[in-house]
Parts: sequence; C-alpha cells; structure tokens
Amino acid sequence: MTLRLRLTIFYGVFFMIVVSAVAVSVYFLTERSLTGSLEVQAERALDDLQSGDLLSGMRSLPGDALHEIVVLGPSDAERMSADAVRRGVSLYLPPVYRPSPTEPRLSTLVPADALERLAVSGAVDVTFNLPDGGPVLVRGRLGNLEAIGRPTGVEAAFLVAVPALQTARTLDRLAHDLGRTVMFALLAFSTGVYLLSSQVLRPLERVTYAARSITGQQLDRRVPVPESDDEMRELAVTLNRMLGRLQESFESQRRFTADASHELRTPVTAITGHVNYLVRRTRPRPDQLESLDVIRREADRMGKLVNDLLELARADAGFTIEREPVNLIDVANDVVVDLEPIEAADVTLHAAAPVLEVDGDARRLKQVVLNLVQNATQAGATHVRIEAREEDDRAILEVSDDGPGVPQEALPHLFDRFYRVDGARSTRGNGSGLGLAIVKWIVTQHDGEVDVASKVGEGTLFTVSLPLLKRAADDTESPVA
Repeated sequence: MTLRLRLTIFYGVFFMIVVSAVAVSVYFLTERSLTGSLEVQAERALDDLQSGDLLSGMRSLPGDALHEIVVLGPSDAERMSADAVRRGVSLYLPPVYRPSPTEPRLSTLVPADALERLAVSGAVDVTFNLPDGGPVLVRGRLGNLEAIGRPTGVEAAFLVAVPALQTARTLDRLAHDLGRTVMFALLAFSTGVYLLSSQVLRPLERVTYAARSITGQQLDRRVPVPESDDEMRELAVTLNRMLGRLQESFESQRRFTADASHELRTPVTAITGHVNYLVRRTRPRPDQLESLDVIRREADRMGKLVNDLLELARADAGFTIEREPVNLIDVANDVVVDLEPIEAADVTLHAAAPVLEVDGDARRLKQVVLNLVQNATQAGATHVRIEAREEDDRAILEVSDDGPGVPQEALPHLFDRFYRVDGARSTRGNGSGLGLAIVKWIVTQHDGEVDVASKVGEGTLFTVSLPLLKRAADDTESPVA
C-alpha cells in the first residue's frame, strides 16, 4: 500500500470520526430541543388547565393535542390508584376528541404503571403509541380543579398528550440528511487529500526515483534536494551525505582490490616461473618434485584468483562490454574444444541450429560458459551437457551436470562473491568463490538473466537467457560436438 493511499485512509478515518461525532451531537441536541419544546408546551397547558383557564390551556397546545381532566370521587381521592383514575369522571375533552361509547378515553390509554406513578408521586411523564400508531408524549398531574361554589375545588387528574409523530419524522429526516452529509463530506475530503497528497509527496517521489536509479557503479550521482525548508529537504541532504560516504568506501575498497590484485600478479608469475625452471633445469628428488607440483598448483590457483579480483574490480569501476553480433553456438563450441585435452569430464554441446546470434562480447560470453563448465567439473561431475536453443525470442544456454548437486538453502547465495558451498562443491578444484559472481556480472551486462536449479545427488542445471539478435534459420536439432 502506497504512502499516498495510507495518508488518505488515515486522514479519512480521522475526519469520519470527527464529523460523525459532530453529526451525532447535532442529532441529540436537536432531539433534546424538540422534546423539550413539547414538554414545555405540555407543562404550560397543565398549569392553565389546573388553574381553570381552559381556553389558555388549549391555546398552549398544538391543534392535534389531547387533554383530559378526570374528576375523582372522594373515596378515590383518599386512596389514589390507577383504577381510581380510570373510574373517574371525564370533565373535559378537546373538541377533536369525541370518543364514542366504544372508544377509550385518554386516561384509559395511558399504561397502568404510568398511572400508578401518577397516583404515588402526583406527576408522570411517559411516551407511548396510540392505537392508531402515532407516538404521543403524555404528562399528567394530580391537583385541585377550581370549581364555582367550592372554595377548595375538587380532586382531579390532569392529563395532556402532545403528538410526537412530527418530532419523530423530523428526527428521522435529520438523521438521514446528516448521514448523507457525512458521507458526501468524507468522499470530498478523501478525494481532496488524495489529490493534494501527490503535490506534497512529489519531492519524496523524485528523491525515491533518483535513489532507485543509483547503482554500485553510479555512486557519484545524488538525489535532488527540494528548495523547501522541511523534512523532505533534510531527508534528501541525509541521503546525499550517506551516498558520499558509500562512494568513498566503495572507491577505497575498489582501489585496494585493484592495487592488491595488480601487485600480486608479479610475485605469482615469478613463483610459477621459478617452479617451472626448477622442474626443467634441475633434477629434483621425488619428494621435492611433489612439493614443487603443489607450489605450482597453488600458484596457478592464486593467479586465477588475482585475475578474478581484477575482473570484479573493473566491474565495480563501471567497466562495460563491447558489443557485436556473436554466434553463441561458436562460443560454446570453442569452450568444448579448449577443455577437451585438459578436462577428464565428458563435455558435449547440443544445439537446435548452427546459428544462435546475440549482441554481445564473444570473449566475455566464452568466459561465462567456461566458468559454468569448470564449476561443474571442479565439483566432481563426470559429464557436462551444454544445450543452446531459441525460446520466445531469447537465446537459452543450459549447462547441466551429473555432479553431487547443491543444497536448496545454498542456491540463493551461489552468485555471491567468495561464497562456497559447505560440502562437495567447496573442497574440489581451484574454485575461489568468484567464478559465478563474474558470470552474473557478465550476463547482466548483456541484459540477460542466469538461474540455477539443483538437487543433492542428481546434479545441477544453470540456465542463461540472453536477448536474441536474429532468429536461427534451422530449427532441427543437430549435435555440434
């Protein structure tokens, strides 16, 4: 997941939380305000009804509100209960509420537990649904109804029912509108963050692109430093300083490798020359001859190591190959001919056509094939097969052997410098651990790929894939050697 997308998700979630909290707060504050308005209207109407001002009480309520005054008998007043309220005489009902003998009164619609609270505490506040399904807010109070001719009034229960259907619809619409607003705001905010983040992250993208293009042969390059004085500029400056230190370290290591390799060539050559002179011009005893033979083998091994180090030093210095049309079949055949008198293993070449041209350096490609074949023979292989063919506009060169194989855990490291497999391939021949690293470098310089597959006890297969220069004319398989 890209940083741009992560920033969009992070800020989008944060924005969603904040806006949702605001929307929920608006909803509950609105609900509280609307419900409070209904309660205020009901309380004012109760005060007017209890004082006997019925006209003001009705004006204080919406036109569809219900109100009822239930006069209680003397015995009911002494022992108030829900049944006492229901048995009371309805003194006044609003004009819009004309119950027939079969229709219940408001006092009979109020839940029994609410009436019990009214009887005990003298007041009640409850919301419930009428038989027609509409929600109402009912507020009740016990008190004295002032009546003409009775100074103390009569005991009565005052009930006011304010319809809450409109309030519920308003809250539902508000919730729906708030939800749509939040989703639209989130979409607009996320889109804006995603688009604007590209502007903010553009300097980082330039730094990343420049850093990605810097290789071990291009350590003199630097990442662009943004003009802004912020963290991006600090990151670019820090990367450039790190690249400077890496370049200095690489240059020092390369110079040391090249100088040491160059200086070692003279003494190694001298050792080999003196050993050959002693063998030819003197008559060493058998034990001396054996020691001289060991010295010569080790000198040859050191000479190969010095040459490999020089090759890698040139590679690290940015040395490139010279390309020209090369017949890969001829290159492989030259290797077979050169190794035939000196290698005990049976090396054969099989090609699907006599011509398989690539654009490359013949000497370097010959070194690739030679290193792969010697890697197999030094490991103890008795038969090495070189196969060349065309496949999907690529030149495929396979080198397989019947050697001891390579453990699976060692395969990813075979092309590392100085890596030697523990076991059979580490104790045979004059291997220095640099041959396959050189193969990897040469193939990469030819825009190709090299891969390896192996099983212990079954042999090893190296596959080199190079861009094909020209299609072969003959697709029939014909062994060359």
